[in-house]
Amino acid sequence: MESDDDADGHDRRTPGTASDDAETVVAAERLLRSLHEHGVTRLFANLGTDHAPLLEAAARLDAADRTAAYPEIVVCPHEFAAMSAAHGYTAATGEPQAVLVHVDVGTQNLGAAMHNAHRSRVPMVVLAGLAPITDEGFVGSRNNVVQYVQDVFDQPGVVREYYRWTGEYKPPADPDQSVVRALERAQDVPQGPTYLTATREALETPIRPTEEAGREVRSIRRPGADDGTLHDLAALVAAAERPAVVVGGSHATDEHAAIQSLVDFAEAAGAGVIEHSPTRLCFPRTHDLHVGFDPATAVDHADLLVAVDVDVPWIPWDGSPPAEMSVVQIDPEPTKATYPSWDFDVDVTAAADPVTTLDRLATRLDPDDGAAGRDAWRERHRAIERASDETLAAHRDADRLTPAVVAAAVDDLVDDRTVVVNDATTSSGAVLRHVDLSRPGSYRGFGGSGLGWGAAAAVGVKLAEPDSRVIATVGDGAYVFANPTACAWLAAAHGAPTLTVVVNNGGWNAVSLSTQGQHPQGVAAEEGVPGSAFAPRLELSRPATVVGAHTERVTERSELAAALRAAAEAVDGGTPAVVDVHVEPVE
Repeated sequence: MESDDDADGHDRRTPGTASDDAETVVAAERLLRSLHEHGVTRLFANLGTDHAPLLEAAARLDAADRTAAYPEIVVCPHEFAAMSAAHGYTAATGEPQAVLVHVDVGTQNLGAAMHNAHRSRVPMVVLAGLAPITDEGFVGSRNNVVQYVQDVFDQPGVVREYYRWTGEYKPPADPDQSVVRALERAQDVPQGPTYLTATREALETPIRPTEEAGREVRSIRRPGADDGTLHDLAALVAAAERPAVVVGGSHATDEHAAIQSLVDFAEAAGAGVIEHSPTRLCFPRTHDLHVGFDPATAVDHADLLVAVDVDVPWIPWDGSPPAEMSVVQIDPEPTKATYPSWDFDVDVTAAADPVTTLDRLATRLDPDDGAAGRDAWRERHRAIERASDETLAAHRDADRLTPAVVAAAVDDLVDDRTVVVNDATTSSGAVLRHVDLSRPGSYRGFGGSGLGWGAAAAVGVKLAEPDSRVIATVGDGAYVFANPTACAWLAAAHGAPTLTVVVNNGGWNAVSLSTQGQHPQGVAAEEGVPGSAFAPRLELSRPATVVGAHTERVTERSELAAALRAAAEAVDGGTPAVVDVHVEPVE
């Protein structure tokens, strides 16, 4: 009988064929099936020659009518878009997804999307091939010059700063073990992406699974604060006249529970709530204890600051809490291990689950003690609303097309099934202030600074919530970074129509504002910041025309409402839409 192995033990099985041994399975197929068995429903993929084992395994499963046995492959024309879409999908569902990229070059093309997932604490598994390690003799050996070029010394070193774990699958181990390890590390505190690699030869190896299902990914629960800590926290809150909460929301897994626990605590304590760089809706923005998005409000008006699940509780440049103000931190990861420097003075730290801790803390408070705080913060809420309304009215009266005017027009499109995905850079403040959201899951932001995230993340949200109307608000610089052609194709090809509103101020306004802020009396502030403007201004509705998207360009305020309504109707009818709004920059 002729053997598939020659005398030196090399596996010379015809490429792309399954093992004849009924007790073995090709590693690539086991890897795909393991991902699916552990809850990964989608594989956001930008494909390369290193993925041949996985693609052949998927084809075999399709031919055997077992399509449902592995994650749906969501083809993405660019890796940044792939990881951003996976980010949006995971944020919307709470279920980690997977991204598939091509060796070192595909890994590098993930770019700032890695930073965004890292800082936003979004769990996902990034899979990347490695260049083959053999010249011949094995299924998967090098058969193209590019596979020599792509062989590097330390491919995981490209990403190690941004990932919770990096690993390489090596036979004869069961790939399920690698998948479980990657998912568990992704979901432990602090959550974030993990990175798993494999060579073609490894993925083509027949292996014997340890068990048909393997072990389950553990659900790791963090407890609330202990009784002693709760006693101390309750005493501090009860003694304060105007406690304030600063919240960011990156760690939340149950958004409904997180919002309700904070509402109950704020109402019992008489605390104002500030969302600082929120990655989700942390507190209903219509609630009369919501006092904006600037932690300086707490520094200036509170006598107790409670930092809840927030990376940057205040900006020292703008002012730090006075010495007599106590600062409390409730956070499952209080020392912020992923930050090289975190020099905030905290008096009492509860390294605990915020939801459970706030729930228990609220029951220990006498609501009567919080009456003065509630009155003070409600007046602050009304003052902030009046200021926002006055700004908006002034812009409208002057017939100005500003970010505030655009955000208010977007607000007119919001209903109980709308999700706003915000990547509007210097216009983000207008979106936060003028789009009134209160439903859990209705807002998605990101905790990083890798601009371009929003357009593809919105597609991921739409794939996760097909019945939602998903609106992405993006800056013009961010939209260029997003690779808008790839994002438009992604929405059209996968039946995930979104409305992208480009707040186009004609340049890098963040660069301009930062320069002027650092040198308020400088030459740049007087004469203009060099290189910060796009001249001519980009016409950013055009890239989406490659897929027949509905596009609009707005240059006058009178055109805005009708253009947004038409775009929303197109999206509701199944067609992606992009509205490019040419606004004037506003400081």
